[in-house]
Parts: sequence; structure tokens; C-alpha cells
Amino acid sequence: MHHGSATTPEPGRLFETFADGVYTLAYRIIRDRHLAEDVVQETFIRVIRSLGSYRGDGPIAAWIYRIGYRQAIAVTRRRREEPLDPVVVAVRIDRPTGTVEEHVLAGELASRLDEAIASLSEPVRAAFVLRDVEGLSTGEVAAALDISESAVKMRLVRARESMRTHLEEYLT
Repeated sequence: MHHGSATTPEPGRLFETFADGVYTLAYRIIRDRHLAEDVVQETFIRVIRSLGSYRGDGPIAAWIYRIGYRQAIAVTRRRREEPLDPVVVAVRIDRPTGTVEEHVLAGELASRLDEAIASLSEPVRAAFVLRDVEGLSTGEVAAALDISESAVKMRLVRARESMRTHLEEYLT
């Protein structure tokens, strides 16, 4: 007899559901579009290879994000020597519609937001991106990063304090 809940999730559907989230996480850690895309590919190659061994213990989202996080960290370790090109940071900002002042303000805010996220340590940044950017629950973030929920909460407090400090002139 065939039970729907016991079947292995279909790889194409997993990719559609989680690729954007893995990309966002990787991009926020690595800060390079092409390398983030590579991380997504490598993550899903690993997901597909390991799908048979996925035990279903814990949410599949957490399992996929954990693989993505490890891939992104591996990439950052490999390229530690290469400094971040500030031009790349400036080019990334998506232009909103509106007045010149709105463009400038949105551009300033976007680059300040990027700087604020980049200033977080890797572990704190990962928790912040998964929880506040991707919207995972505290439990899912804990599972994805392989840490306790209280450790996630402590990292989020640190991240949010740091973000507030970086962005206070825009938050008034």
C-alpha cells in the first residue's frame, strides 16, 4: 500500500520551493551572485544525492538549509583571501520607481542594510537571514544550523541590536 506522507519528496518540487531561500541565505553570507548560484546548484545536487537517506526526522526545510549553509560557509572559507569589491555592493541595489530623492534614499538604505548584514558574524548572520529574511521559525533555524533554540534567540538579539545601531538614522 502507498502512503503519501511516507514517500520521498520530489526533487523538482523541493528545488522550486527552496531554491530562492537557499540563494538568499548563500548570497547574504557570500555576497556574490554567481557564487550564491553555485551554492544553490551544489546544495540541490547534494539534496538529490542524499534524498534516499533523509530520515524525515525534523522539517525538510531545515535539512535543506543546513546543507546550503554548510556549502556557503565552505565557499567563504575558500575565498577568505579575496577582498570584497565595494563596486559589487553598489551595483547590486535594485532601483525602485520614484523621485530622485527616493532613489537616493532607497539606494542609501539598501547599501546600509547590506553593510549592516555584512557586519554580523557568520553564525549571527545565518540565524538572522533564516529567521528574519526567509521567515523560518526559531525551531527550524535551530535545526538548520544545528544549534539550540536558545542559541538562535541569543544570536537574533545580537543581530537585531547591531542592525538597529547601523540603521538608526533610517528608523526614526
